[in-house]
Amino acid sequence: MKKKKIPVIALCMALTGASIAGCGGSQTAESTTAAATEAQTTTAAAATEAETTTEAETEKETQATAETPSADGAINLNTWLMDNSEMVENSWTKQMQRSLKVDRKKVNDHLLEGYLSYTLESGRTCKMYIGKHSALRAYITVVALPDGVTDTYQFLQEQGWINLADTYGEMIFVLEPENGKWGTPEEEVEYLSDCLAESVSNDAYGMREKSGGGIVTSGKFRTEDGQDVATFTGHACNYYVGYGEGCKALESWTSNNPCLVIGQAFIGGESAGEEILQASAARQYNGINTGGYYPGMDNYSFQKELIRMRDEGVISSADFITNADIPVPTMFAGYKEDDASVAYWKSVNDVEDTAKDGVYYQSANSDAWQTEYNNSLAKDMGATTGISSVKMVDADTMSAAEIRDYLAMYTRYTTPFAYSNTLGMRTDYYAVTHKARETAEAGTAIDTVKYDAVEGEEREAEIRALESNRLSVPFMGDYNKGTVYSCVTAFNDYDEDGTLDPRECIIYVPDSAKESTDENGVPVVIICPGSTQGSNTFFDCTYWWDIANKEGCVIAILGQFCNSSPASLAYGDKSDSADFSRSTLAILNNQIAEKEGIKIDNTRIYGSGHSAGSNLIQTLTHTTESGYFAAVGSTSFPNEGEDGFSFENGMPSYLSVGQADISEPTPHPFQRDLVKDPWIVTEDSAIYNWINNCLKDNGVELKFEADDHDSFVDTCLSYNEDGRYFTYTWADADSDAPIVSFNRTIAREHNCMPIEFTFAWDFVSNYKLEDGKRYYSESAFEKDDTVQIDIDKTDIH
Repeated sequence: MKKKKIPVIALCMALTGASIAGCGGSQTAESTTAAATEAQTTTAAAATEAETTTEAETEKETQATAETPSADGAINLNTWLMDNSEMVENSWTKQMQRSLKVDRKKVNDHLLEGYLSYTLESGRTCKMYIGKHSALRAYITVVALPDGVTDTYQFLQEQGWINLADTYGEMIFVLEPENGKWGTPEEEVEYLSDCLAESVSNDAYGMREKSGGGIVTSGKFRTEDGQDVATFTGHACNYYVGYGEGCKALESWTSNNPCLVIGQAFIGGESAGEEILQASAARQYNGINTGGYYPGMDNYSFQKELIRMRDEGVISSADFITNADIPVPTMFAGYKEDDASVAYWKSVNDVEDTAKDGVYYQSANSDAWQTEYNNSLAKDMGATTGISSVKMVDADTMSAAEIRDYLAMYTRYTTPFAYSNTLGMRTDYYAVTHKARETAEAGTAIDTVKYDAVEGEEREAEIRALESNRLSVPFMGDYNKGTVYSCVTAFNDYDEDGTLDPRECIIYVPDSAKESTDENGVPVVIICPGSTQGSNTFFDCTYWWDIANKEGCVIAILGQFCNSSPASLAYGDKSDSADFSRSTLAILNNQIAEKEGIKIDNTRIYGSGHSAGSNLIQTLTHTTESGYFAAVGSTSFPNEGEDGFSFENGMPSYLSVGQADISEPTPHPFQRDLVKDPWIVTEDSAIYNWINNCLKDNGVELKFEADDHDSFVDTCLSYNEDGRYFTYTWADADSDAPIVSFNRTIAREHNCMPIEFTFAWDFVSNYKLEDGKRYYSESAFEKDDTVQIDIDKTDIH
């Protein structure tokens, strides 16, 4: 990472009051503690039933919505939330909180749709538009109005934002100037913070206060009784669009919070000014993150890691990242080339000197941490530049569709830590998921599929929708290499009202799978997202679609459902998730295989996931589903104890965690510390326990001197402790084939980094399960190099 030549003006973050220690905010998916995740997954049936909306209540809710519009036609959230929520006990904290009811008939759609108005405690106002069939974790575009707008809805409609939100199932959050006129950026600090502030979920070892973040970050609105009501949840990072006088205030915030900004557009406005931009540029990120699991590393220790990686040639600089190093795709309409903002964002984005059709593209040689992975992907696809850019448009007006065409080329994920924040290429498939939600709304089956339930009997799953389209990558023009399916099924009655409730799954079939000449068929990866991550969120942030394109595998991402909150997602119990996996495999072998003309290789079914999804897929593959899966590879949460292992069938296993991942050591009731080195032998040493149990499950005894690094690595088949990725691998008891592998990613908090899923694929793809026996192939079965492993297990079921 080269140092930008931007002078530092010491305004000390005066414009936002943001913490210097961490980056961005904590997205809803990863800001909850692991304890809350556990509680969310295990909500008691009685509480779930109590919070579930009946058909009669749904009708009443609709009437309440219609009866509480504000003067401008918006639903008044200040009164609506009081009228349509109730005080319930939080199953984990045991505290009373105001909560909306769950509508089980929705396919993870937001409970509210349409035009909303809210008045903050300060008296300032904001608006929101939630598009039709907007899914939880949908993208949000934050719009800062120009001065003088008297009808916000009319402005949004005329610009085209309402139509776009309804078409793609997205959300619009509107910042409104006070009395129709914006103040200076300094005067707007409080309002911007109330609406947009990052969340800070740890106290940095007592150095700062925690904060839940602004409305957009938290998805919560405060009611008159002081309760914060969870109402919506977005992707995590957002798009930002300023108009006219609103540009200056908006840019003062985005320039200081780039990890939260996917892309931005400034239409007919003015620069926030050199002084503000340079103050933003100076914001520095050390080894402390803003997530809720483990704060991170002190400056000395973190700097030492950076120096080591620089000296090993992994990174170009050991300096801490600043805002001046974090690329943000930016469009200017009606700005001059010599404008201070244009010069600033060109520098931040490492752009080339010459524009192509008005676009200054990021240099392919940029060493920005945030674009490293996707610049590599783009190069593989034929790009000659980096992915970020600055676009100049002569006109000072643009339609919402034109703005979205630029911004929607990009996505971004994870807000707590600048070193694992990823800016990437967004794919275009949301019209398919939107159509599937519309089709499934009727609640009727268009088809059915039979599967063997985990409890032993044959069951039937309803297919409520199965919509498909080609998957495009707008940044790469007409690049498309496969077909994406949005599949809505129903196989369980969660509220016990006699009707099966919908679940969503995204399936991707690359052309490389359809072109496969392997007579055995093509492999499948069943993927479980982290807690509160939608299947669409995980599709976008992990880039499994690129792995599928390159490797010829089919992927299926299992969605979660509104278990106890209409603004959050969670899994059901283990049996429910096993049935979801089995019914999805049945759909792949029948409906998808027939439509795509492919054959599924059921000897090569693999599992993957992240966080709560990692814990789930590791647990399933080591217990009830070990006879379905050939191997498992996931990130940031191991399976644990007797519930996580059956010690019967063995399972080739891979796990990757971050250097600052989940840490809940004794006396925490969960007693799991993923941060401890794997050679530390304690009851709460989660990685040691996982490695030991996985090897035991595969018939290998782990013997070394407790707490001794050297004797630990002596047990490994191979290990690497250079660069950013420290990997340790152990061999099968009866061959030299690897059977268990663990990776520690340096400079990562609890987050899913896309490159780690390529590591997981590289591991799992070498295994198959056939006729009750497991096999390993170093060439992933491209050569005649197959060897049997776990030879003492010859009847895997």
